[in-house]
Amino acid sequence: MVYRIKSVQLSIDSFGQELGVALSPKNKWVQLANQLPWSNLETVYTTVFPSKVGRAGKPFRLFFGAQLIKQATNLSDVELVNAIRDTPAYQYFIGLPKYQIELPFSSSAMTVFRKRIAPISSELRTIIGDWAKQQLNHSLDDDQTIIVDATVVPVNIRFPQDYSLLSQARTTLEKFITELAHQLNTKIPRTYKREAHKAYVRFTKKPRRSAKETRNQVKAQLQYVRRDLRYVHELREQGGQLSERQLVKLATIQQLFEQQNFMYENKTHQVKDRIVSLAQPYVRPIKRGKARQNTEFGPKIDASIQNGIIEIERVDFNAFNESTDFQTVIERYHHVHGYYPDEVLADKLYRNRENIAFAKEHGIKIIGPKLGRKPKYITQEEQRAANAAARDAENRRGKIERYFSFIKHKCGLGLVRAKTASTVAVSIDLGIMVANIETVLRFFSWKLLLTIKTNDIYLKISYQTNQID
Repeated sequence: MVYRIKSVQLSIDSFGQELGVALSPKNKWVQLANQLPWSNLETVYTTVFPSKVGRAGKPFRLFFGAQLIKQATNLSDVELVNAIRDTPAYQYFIGLPKYQIELPFSSSAMTVFRKRIAPISSELRTIIGDWAKQQLNHSLDDDQTIIVDATVVPVNIRFPQDYSLLSQARTTLEKFITELAHQLNTKIPRTYKREAHKAYVRFTKKPRRSAKETRNQVKAQLQYVRRDLRYVHELREQGGQLSERQLVKLATIQQLFEQQNFMYENKTHQVKDRIVSLAQPYVRPIKRGKARQNTEFGPKIDASIQNGIIEIERVDFNAFNESTDFQTVIERYHHVHGYYPDEVLADKLYRNRENIAFAKEHGIKIIGPKLGRKPKYITQEEQRAANAAARDAENRRGKIERYFSFIKHKCGLGLVRAKTASTVAVSIDLGIMVANIETVLRFFSWKLLLTIKTNDIYLKISYQTNQID
C-alpha cells in the first residue's frame, strides 16, 4: 500500500452551506482544524508506508482527527463514526472537502489505524507537545520549574480471581482438546467438564465463601487444568495442529497454571509477573496504596509537567520505582532546553539522598521537607514558616495530580479499552495529546473584564480571545 498526501478542503465560510448552516468559529474543533501541525504529523505517518506502489491509503488527518475526537468524547468506534456523520464541525476538523451525509469510513478502520501508528505514536505525541509549547511560549514566561509524578492507567479487564482465571483456562483447554480430537478422528478424552462446570457455578453462587472453600475450589480447578494440559500435549504429539493464536493462548495458560500451582503449594498470593487476564496477559497488578483502590491493573506511567505541558517519561506494564527515573528526567530537560531547571516539585518518594545529591550538584532545588530528624529546638515562627512553605510546595505539586485526574476523566484514560499492548500505548499517547491541546484551548479562552472610568462614568468591557496563533 502506498500513501499520497492530499490537502483539499473548503473554507469555514463555505463548509456546511449545503445544509444552510454556518460553522461556529467558537467551536473548539473548528478552531483546531487549521492550527494543528498536520503537515508535520503526516510526514511522520508516511514512514509507515514503505511501498511506492499499490492502492493509496486514506488521508492521515481523517483517522487521526477522528481518534482525537474519540479520546475527547470517550465514544466507541461505532458511536464515533455516527457522530462524525451527524456533526459538521467534526467533519470539518478531520479534513473532509465538504459536508457529506454518508459515513466517512468503517468503524473497523479505526482499529487498523491504531495498529498502524503504534510504532510512531511517541513521535506524534512529541510533535503535538512541541506545538503546544510553541503556542504557550508566545504568551508565557519561561518557567524553569518541573513537576514529576507517576500514576497508573487502568485497563478494562475483569477483576482477577484465581478460581475464575483457572476456570477460563479449563474451558479454553476443553475447546482445544475437542478440536485436536476431531483433527485426528479419535475419541475425545474424558475431561469431566460438566461436573467441573457445575462445581464452579455452585461455588460462585454462594454469597459468602470461606477461605477454605476458596482454596478447595482452586485445588479442584488446578487438577482439571493439569489433566487438560496433559491431554493437549498428548494429542499434539499424535499429530494434532493448533493455530499460531491458539499456541500463544496455550503458552499463557501453561504459565498461568505454573503460577497458580506455585501460589497454592506455598500458600501465598504473590508471584513474579503474575497473569491477571488470559485475554491480556501483559497486564500486571500495580500496588498503589490509594484509599480508593489499593491495586490497579494497567501500565504505570512516569510523567512530568513544565509550563502546563505534560510529557511522558516512561511507560511500563511492570511495577517500577519512579524515583530511579529522576536523574533521567532532569538530563532530558537539560538536553531539550540547554540548561537545568531551577526547581523540581516531587513527592517524598523522589526525595532520596541520591537524587538530592544529584540536584545539589547541578544547582537544582528540590522542594519539600528535608530528610532526617526534625530539629529538636525550633521557634514558633520558624515552625509556622516551615509549615507554610510545605503547604505551598504541596499545593504547587498538586497541579500534576489535577492533570492526572483530567486525563483520566476527560481524555479517555480512565479505563482504556484497547486490547493489545501496542494499542494501549497508542491510547495513552493520544490521551496526552488531547490533554495538551485542551491546555492550549483553555489558555486562549480566558475572559478579561476591563473597567474604565471616564468623567465619572464607568465602562465595563468584557473581552475573550478564541483565536490560536
